[in-house]
Amino acid sequence: MFQAGFARVDVTPQLGTVLTGYFQLRVSDGVLDPIQLNALAVSEGEDTVLVITGDFMYMVERDVTRYRNLISQELGIPADHILMQVLHQHTSTTGGYSGPTDATYKSFLERKYVDVARMALEDRGEARVSIAQKETAEPVSFIRRYRMKDGSVKTNPGYLNPDIDYPLGEADNTVRLVKFQREGKEDIALVNFQTHPDVIGGNKFSADWPGFVRRMTEKDIPDTHCILVNGCQGDTNHCDFSKPAIAKKDDPLIREKRYANSRRMGRIITDAVVKIWDQTEEIPAGKISAAVEMKRIPSNTSGIERLEECIELHQKITSGAPLDVKLNMAEKGEVRRIANMENVTLIQKVPVSMVAFGKVAIIGYGGEPFTEYATLVREAVPELFVLSACLANGAQGYLPSAAAFAEGGYEARTTNFTEVTAPTLQSAAIRMLKDHAEAKGE
Repeated sequence: MFQAGFARVDVTPQLGTVLTGYFQLRVSDGVLDPIQLNALAVSEGEDTVLVITGDFMYMVERDVTRYRNLISQELGIPADHILMQVLHQHTSTTGGYSGPTDATYKSFLERKYVDVARMALEDRGEARVSIAQKETAEPVSFIRRYRMKDGSVKTNPGYLNPDIDYPLGEADNTVRLVKFQREGKEDIALVNFQTHPDVIGGNKFSADWPGFVRRMTEKDIPDTHCILVNGCQGDTNHCDFSKPAIAKKDDPLIREKRYANSRRMGRIITDAVVKIWDQTEEIPAGKISAAVEMKRIPSNTSGIERLEECIELHQKITSGAPLDVKLNMAEKGEVRRIANMENVTLIQKVPVSMVAFGKVAIIGYGGEPFTEYATLVREAVPELFVLSACLANGAQGYLPSAAAFAEGGYEARTTNFTEVTAPTLQSAAIRMLKDHAEAKGE
């Protein structure tokens, strides 16, 4: 019997918690909307997979692994059958690792992850599964890396910048939907879209556009739960630099306008979900598969000769102290990477994860992968309906394309890894998907 279950818990931290995602220190002083965990449990006979998403900026692999093992021990689900994603909201904290979040909250969060998994398992009911996809009516995700007319590469080069030549790639504005129809229980919408949730800024907690998609979907489609999986977003965001900025830096209503823009994005994505809700293709439930592989990638040690200088600079940047030199975003990011070198090993683990059932597969990468990480694997295994997930079972930094290392720019300068990253992770993902595709008909 094929079953699906859903659960949600509120895990909004207390005010005064440090928010992560920018170079300067930010402390939360309010709540725009709640920070949540959402869980989907899918079972076929004795086999079960769990997908749990959290409205957090980051969560490192060692702590995700600890949470997965705890759920496995208490609930009997194999750890490699659990895919945990943080959605990367920049209006949230970094959950559960040795960072700014205090020990009390980390202990609370640990139990909440177990709670939401347990509740999703208890909510399981017999289900039929169907799929559909649709482009948004207008683009809300844009490539943020640009070739400039002087040949350089810049990330976020500025609105209406006359020196922009062309974007380095094409954003994916496809909404992918997996619908679970359940007899006597609410239906479940698993929605997949991909772009940076960094629309709002400021010092108040918010789930950004993913939260709007969840709330709007549940309002527009009654008796439905919604869980959203953020895809390969490392080279995309909400900024259309061919148009004027939504709000200028000196605009007194800047936060309100950015929040309204996040709501607008949620509305556009949800509208696509609603339009295809009754047009989905029902598919056989099929075999369940799951895998987690820790791929070992050489660390990026470029700039190590500047270690002492960068440690001092990074301390000034994070404390807000005045700098002797003016640094752009790429330079600040590179300073942070070099300053952190004393805390990293020569080889680092990056997880590649898959959970799959029948024709549907979610492939996750333990960092911020570029768009091509999704498009290439979909092209390689076209017989599957593939959803992509960033920051899955770990958050180890940017995962650029192979070409990006030659191109340069912010992500290539700040990544923890080397040019072997993309082919190593992508080949592992393709192999996992092909193995499932071959086995799903058994």
